[in-house]
Amino acid sequence: MARKRGFGDLEARRSKTTNKVISWRARYWGSDGRRYSKAFGDRLSAEMWLLEERKLLDRGEWRPPHLREAAVERFTLSEWAAEYVESRTLAPSTYRNYTRLVRLYVDPSIGRRYLDEISGADVAAWHAHVKTDLRKRARAAGRTNGDGAGEAAQVYKFVSGVFRGAVARGLIESSPAHLVGAGRYRRHRQPVVLSSAEVEALARALPEKYRALADVLSWTGLRVGEARALRRRDIDVRDLEAASITVTRTVTQGGRGTGAVIGRVKTEAGNRTVAIPPTLAAVLAGHLDRFARPGRDGLVFPSRTGQVLPEATWRYAWAKAREAAGLPDVKTHDLRHTSLTMAARAGATTAELMHRAGHSEARVAMIYQHATAERDRMIAERMVALFREDELAARRARKRSGGSGDDAAPDD
Repeated sequence: MARKRGFGDLEARRSKTTNKVISWRARYWGSDGRRYSKAFGDRLSAEMWLLEERKLLDRGEWRPPHLREAAVERFTLSEWAAEYVESRTLAPSTYRNYTRLVRLYVDPSIGRRYLDEISGADVAAWHAHVKTDLRKRARAAGRTNGDGAGEAAQVYKFVSGVFRGAVARGLIESSPAHLVGAGRYRRHRQPVVLSSAEVEALARALPEKYRALADVLSWTGLRVGEARALRRRDIDVRDLEAASITVTRTVTQGGRGTGAVIGRVKTEAGNRTVAIPPTLAAVLAGHLDRFARPGRDGLVFPSRTGQVLPEATWRYAWAKAREAAGLPDVKTHDLRHTSLTMAARAGATTAELMHRAGHSEARVAMIYQHATAERDRMIAERMVALFREDELAARRARKRSGGSGDDAAPDD
């Protein structure tokens, strides 16, 4: 909504998803009869710009902004994307992924264009090219469970954020990235909810030193990176009936041995203490005695050399275990999905699920509260049983009160 002023007007630009103000646009009519505008990250900057423009008009010194700004700050998309990434506080894995997206999908094409030269049509053509290219790569790699759509959505979402950052910086007036639904992706594969027998089979098929790791994932819903970062001090099994695991760190960069990086969890919600059942507490107590590194900061699930367990090592062990268990399509994340789904079935509220999973958004936690056909059938059967109990109780009450049965006329 534009806010009228004595000179020019201001317009708050709001996010379509959160409705929060993300930038301000200042506009005014020049002495040449044309309207000029500029975007700013905050209202004060926009107001100051209007004030300076009015002073120039009042003194008769005004010229169109593009003629007097000889040294206008100008970036190509690639240049701004690099600055945008460097200016943010990112986990190492996120930083590495963003720089990869710029290198592979932005630099070779649209990245060479200046920000203020890129139109919505340019972005649409670029996005169509990216989708086609990724589809070809998926086919060449023989991937039958994907067509590159997930990567294309990720690329577009990142570039859209880069343009929004440019608007907030005042480099462009509005973002040309406005393709509806381009940043969303529905996964072809749905996570699997495993049975207790399947979870047991997978754990038993793993090497003995990794079995407790699978048990932690299936009982607590921790992310595998969080579990790989656990230290002795994070495990409290002194009282098996009140045992817990505290999460404050995660492996933020997959790597080989010492190449893996342990850092803080991404969000404040990720810092949590999760209660564990006595069965898991007993398993962990035995694991700590046999396989964990010594000292309070000793890793609970170390590599063969005592460093962070490499992602590749875990993936190899997991691949062999799932084949041996007769579950070749099961992924490590399915253990987390199973754990959180079972917690929801056990009656956990959305807030409780968010805590257990380390989620900061309720919509993510609600994924695990989906109703299965079996659960829905069980609810229906219980409803029937309750109705029957109520009917039986009513009949008995009528008999005790001397009623004549179901056809007894009610009192007026």
